Amino acid sequence: MARATGSGPPACAKCGACSTVCPVYRQTGREYHTGRGKLHLLARLDPANASAAYAEILSHCLLCGACSQVCTRAIPVAERLAAARAELHRRAGKQVLLRALGGKLLGQPRLLRVLAPLARIVKERRLPADSGLNLRLGLNLAPAGPGETAPSTTRESGPDPVAGPATLYLFSGCYANFIEPEIPQAVCSLLAKNGLGRARPATGGGCCGLAAYSSGQAGQARRLARKNIAAHPGSAPIVVACASCASHLRRYGELLADDPDWRQPAADFALRVREFSQYIYQANSQAPAAAAGEQPPLKVLYHDPCHLRFGPLRVGAEPRRLLQRIPGLELTELPRGPQCCGQGGLFHLAHPTSSAAILEQLTSDFRQSGAEVVTTACSGCLLHWQQARADGQHQARVLHLAVLLDRLLPPLEQQP
Repeated sequence: MARATGSGPPACAKCGACSTVCPVYRQTGREYHTGRGKLHLLARLDPANASAAYAEILSHCLLCGACSQVCTRAIPVAERLAAARAELHRRAGKQVLLRALGGKLLGQPRLLRVLAPLARIVKERRLPADSGLNLRLGLNLAPAGPGETAPSTTRESGPDPVAGPATLYLFSGCYANFIEPEIPQAVCSLLAKNGLGRARPATGGGCCGLAAYSSGQAGQARRLARKNIAAHPGSAPIVVACASCASHLRRYGELLADDPDWRQPAADFALRVREFSQYIYQANSQAPAAAAGEQPPLKVLYHDPCHLRFGPLRVGAEPRRLLQRIPGLELTELPRGPQCCGQGGLFHLAHPTSSAAILEQLTSDFRQSGAEVVTTACSGCLLHWQQARADGQHQARVLHLAVLLDRLLPPLEQQP
């Protein structure tokens, strides 16, 4: 099982900076759960011949990117791990990680209780087989039967709130389309009210592919990328409602960099991707914050999705500045700053104990903030915050950022 060293620069300096920011290591204290530890193993052990223990270690990572953020050599640890998982998936058996996490899920009644209602909703809507929501919720749904038509994951959800020709593409993500259609409706409403254009979902698109990519299904991730690129022709901006989708869509150029036919279309597509709150804020970045009202303020905490904190878009200030423009709203922060929620797409299914411990630390800090509402732009984070409320870890309302802004944000004045 030995693996030859010299896989190419940059090489880990073993400084340990990654240990201080890794949510998993903070809970387990095990060196092989750090970025440094995993890179050390990858340099010596081939994932193609992975043992069960090695496969477990490779899957025990949120792929949040925090380690790369502090790495003095800017090593893309998450990308290296995703590539290693692709080797594991291809050569160690079909969906080996998913089979392993499926067994763990059956032993977690609390998770099953939370996921079962979602599974029923998804089945009723005949979720397409290639949707990342199948993976995220731990579902194994059969495709639509003969004569049935499974909807595209970027179909319109309910009546379109905006009339007239589209000037923007809207990419909502699987969760928003099939579980909470109020999210894409809120994004469309926000864009229209602020004079930023009329958005429409593309025809023929699908899941962004992040769940497939993270679980090592690289071929599936590339297929979904090509499908989405083809479904969004032209040069119109692609406004994305989900933080995780936005981060992954922005990486299509890297994902298809070795494909001569799709390399340039993927790079062009990635440059058109806009996370919705950043897009709205940039329309008028000079608008002032709202004045304090006479009534006691509504205390709101914005939860930073890891994909926006550490991903290619780096969105953090813009959602907060939009929230600060809402009259009667007080923006609060966690006492120790932004934290990962521990959901991590498939991570909460594969490693529920670690995931629950990370979430418990977050909600413990959250209770100190005094916030009455928690809002975020990531569907996975939204699910985890909702689960925490259902489990009694907090009592705050949980709203997607687009829904909260659509309800409370006054229309922006456009720049001259």
